[in-house]
Amino acid sequence: MFWACYGNISQNSSSKIDTAYPTSQLPVATRVVKHAGGETKIPVKPQRIITLHDSTILDPVLALGVKPIGVATYAPKQGVLFRGISDDQVTGIPQVGSAFQPSLERILMLKPDLILGREYQQDIYNMLANIAPTVLVDWKSFNSFQDNFRYIAQILGEDEQAKLVLNQYQERIQEFQCRMGKRLQEIEVSVIGFSGQNIKSFNSRDAVFNQVLDDLGIKRLPIQKNQKQRYLELSIEYLTEYDADVLFVINESSTKPLSYLKNSIWSRLKAVQNKQIYEVDKGNWFAAGPLGVNKIIDDLFKYLVNSETTRP
Repeated sequence: MFWACYGNISQNSSSKIDTAYPTSQLPVATRVVKHAGGETKIPVKPQRIITLHDSTILDPVLALGVKPIGVATYAPKQGVLFRGISDDQVTGIPQVGSAFQPSLERILMLKPDLILGREYQQDIYNMLANIAPTVLVDWKSFNSFQDNFRYIAQILGEDEQAKLVLNQYQERIQEFQCRMGKRLQEIEVSVIGFSGQNIKSFNSRDAVFNQVLDDLGIKRLPIQKNQKQRYLELSIEYLTEYDADVLFVINESSTKPLSYLKNSIWSRLKAVQNKQIYEVDKGNWFAAGPLGVNKIIDDLFKYLVNSETTRP
């Protein structure tokens, strides 16, 4: 059964069809879409797509079964090129720089018929639009990763495939809830980031893993559930406020937090005492599309359902 909560997508495309597509030698069916950069005439079925963001654009595009001809990476300096995306899923696809500094020259050489970027790339929008029809996706305008996914599916004319993908997501939710049983209501979970000397707490809007936890029905700490700031960077003295039955740690540093944080505050945590603390991969847990979300769910099955040490 498909999850019926569709939501309102603010960036709707029009249904107007036009056969005049200026960058093609032959007439190509086009339509006009509204996006963060304005209105753009794009091919009804684009064939040569370049994506300029990894988790919010490339992930959804790949999840729809579409292979781009060029991709921008995340942040090589942080050791993560594609959040939530396996290496084999991008093998053979040329890189066109990072999402923060895409190469216009590389993009031009690939001769795309559609460029998908993000709202913060407005400063290069005109240059991108001179190469090929360009759509800027406003991630901040959506209430969930599902709405962002549906919007991209609309752009690519893959609405039915998007329904199938989200059906599978809902089926995994139901399986998780069934296997957790009553323990789903008996345990509380906390997720923190670790960056050197400090810890981080992330709000529900910007951290997709929080959306996933809520969709699964996992109880989260009120202090995190009600957090308004995008993220809070806290000293270790505040760590006790983020203690829970199960603690997930996203390691953003080059050190190992589970060995570094062996002090009196750390050792007093309920999750530490009960051996219910798990370090998870930052590349997967900072994902924002269906592929990455499934990796987050994989971890939740591993540590909450399948782990022999799990206790309510």
